Amino acid sequence: MEEKTFIPSPVNFNCWKHHAGFIKKQIKSIREIEALDELKAYLLKIGESQMDLYLGKFSPEEISNQIITMLKREKILSLEHYKKWLFKDGKDYQLISLKDKSIWTLRLSENQKRYIHLHPGRYSPHTIRVKATTLKTAILVLCLEQVGEIKSFETETVNNVRKKYLDEPPLKSLSKASGLIRLIDLLYKKL
Repeated sequence: MEEKTFIPSPVNFNCWKHHAGFIKKQIKSIREIEALDELKAYLLKIGESQMDLYLGKFSPEEISNQIITMLKREKILSLEHYKKWLFKDGKDYQLISLKDKSIWTLRLSENQKRYIHLHPGRYSPHTIRVKATTLKTAILVLCLEQVGEIKSFETETVNNVRKKYLDEPPLKSLSKASGLIRLIDLLYKKL
């Protein structure tokens, strides 16, 4: 499994956590079960909380470039100017709207070379709010289906995946209304 995206410096953008199009491409690229070991390392970066997942048309690179262009235009791209701008209102973040009206939260990253920590704004247009465990489960189930290890998304199958790969408790049942099934359907489209 190869992470195929280019995020220009100085942007720090976790695509596994925040970009549905990127995730779809990664799932589609998986070819053998052995790649799941590498996938587990990426899934750890998703964390344990809730997040917003961007569903829009812009690639991670296009999003990053739009942000960089805006910051350059405002003369706040250098680390020093960026820090001043971020903290100017007594907050530790700023919001920026992109051409598709999606809203992005900019924070200060711990990485000095990639100091612009970027993620979708909470409940922004073109996003959905997801739980980390739901996202990890959906990714794993779809990857296992992609390599032929599972044939259906039944409750028992999903629970086996959750136990084996995520050490998560079983779900009582899956229904069309569940967040997991909706996310699987969303990521499954156009695979």
